[in-house]
Amino acid sequence: MRIVHILTRLLRAGSEENTLLTCAGQLAEGHEVVLMHGHEVVPEYALIRAPGAELLEIPELTREVRLRRDVAAFRHIRRSLCQLEPDVVHTHQSKAGIVGRFAASAAGVPVIVHGVHILSFLGETGARRAAYLGLELAAAQVTDAFVYVSEGMKAACLAQGIGTRRRNYVVRSGFDLRRFAEAVPPDDWSEILRLSPREKKPPVIAMLAALEPRKRHLELLRRLQGVLERFDKVRLVFAGEGHLREDIQRSIIASGMQQRVALLGFREDPERIIAMADICIHCSDKEGLPRSVLQYLAAGRPTIMFHLPGIEEVITDGINGVIVPQGDWQKFNEALATLITDEKARKALAVGAGQSDLRRWDAASMAAQTLAAYGDLRNCRSSSTAVREGRRRFAGPTIDA
Repeated sequence: MRIVHILTRLLRAGSEENTLLTCAGQLAEGHEVVLMHGHEVVPEYALIRAPGAELLEIPELTREVRLRRDVAAFRHIRRSLCQLEPDVVHTHQSKAGIVGRFAASAAGVPVIVHGVHILSFLGETGARRAAYLGLELAAAQVTDAFVYVSEGMKAACLAQGIGTRRRNYVVRSGFDLRRFAEAVPPDDWSEILRLSPREKKPPVIAMLAALEPRKRHLELLRRLQGVLERFDKVRLVFAGEGHLREDIQRSIIASGMQQRVALLGFREDPERIIAMADICIHCSDKEGLPRSVLQYLAAGRPTIMFHLPGIEEVITDGINGVIVPQGDWQKFNEALATLITDEKARKALAVGAGQSDLRRWDAASMAAQTLAAYGDLRNCRSSSTAVREGRRRFAGPTIDA
């Protein structure tokens, strides 16, 4: 098969890693893979994760809503797909998911799949929510199937009427479980934490997330000020990269916490940063099932996070982590203070995290399930009388895979 994946951006973040691992599995099975992406890209990272994939930039494709650029991106993608004639187009992320699916339909692509890593309308209100939801409902009409990273994302879509007459697959975002379960702290942990050579390791709080607004690093720094002042030995470590790096760095300096808050940027060894931590946190206001949270659990680390749709699939509050109502920073800080001071509670959550059953998140399983979904859809298409020039949208029963 010739498979085209379309992403708004191709950086070093969760949905991109998910997509690249899927591509690597497809390449290993002998399929031809093209990664079509917007102007934000780290090509060397993509080619290391999915060697053999072809990268094709669509410079007009951006995260921001810009009508002229969006129309230009639609035309560029449609033209490219007409030339490539793929068997399957698989879109990812919100903007690429909308523009890419309409372009694929206009180009007569036989099978169009959308990967739901996040939903743009979740956490929004008023006209903004209505606009995002309307676009998702419209794009669903030219989509053969949806691939969700969690049951929660699937339920959120179906509750709004998205995908109710399409095929629906839950394919969990896989990674190398053993890599995180067996990790040890980095050799230079003392330097990372800005400690003197003989200074004892203090409690470490780690957050692995792209430096972007919905991860709420800036708000976290403001809200955590009191906790950091109360526990003056605690270190806070951020690992991840993104366009808010300079803003976050300025906020750290302005708070006077530059000796206690480490901004590490992208790390090739995230498992070792997690292994260095005593407590792991996640602060997104909207997301699918965060890969970093799964990695925290695989490493056996107690986790505190705000509620996200479907998070109960992996975290049981009080057993292997702490789930706080979305946006309740007071409860978040109270939970954090408890784990800092109560070693027994911290160890109990660590044991629970280490016992979490994460077998469904194995990387090899993710790639295999995605290919199986494509095969299923192609069989359905080939049994119909539709042709490229006159697509008849598939509207079969909802299934799980």
